[in-house]
Amino acid sequence: MFREFGPVRSAELQESIFDSVAAEELPDLTQVVGYLNSGHVLIDVMDVADDAFDSTRQVMNGSTVITDGDWLWRKDLAYYVRRHRVALPEEFLALIRERDYVVPSRSVPELAACSRQARDLMFWNS
Repeated sequence: MFREFGPVRSAELQESIFDSVAAEELPDLTQVVGYLNSGHVLIDVMDVADDAFDSTRQVMNGSTVITDGDWLWRKDLAYYVRRHRVALPEEFLALIRERDYVVPSRSVPELAACSRQARDLMFWNS
């Protein structure tokens, strides 16, 4: 959750997406992007936003919140990783690779708990 996409309720400082660009493309970029795209949708948002790096391009449904049961991310993260080499936290990238790029199945109660966490993080007036 980068500060350019709006505030979240978290004690953690939101980094700028512009400070999170990797020097090189991931060697397993296709698999990492596939993992990010195959997470469980928690909050589905229908929106269109300008690409933070290139205002001539737009990203659809970027505010949608996705999870693997351990991490939460916006749907547009996969786009930014692929198109602009936005880096993932090392712990998250290690987990993705440890899982061999497969998002684990989660039970309805697990996903409901993640959904509550996402809602509390994303919506100020809930």
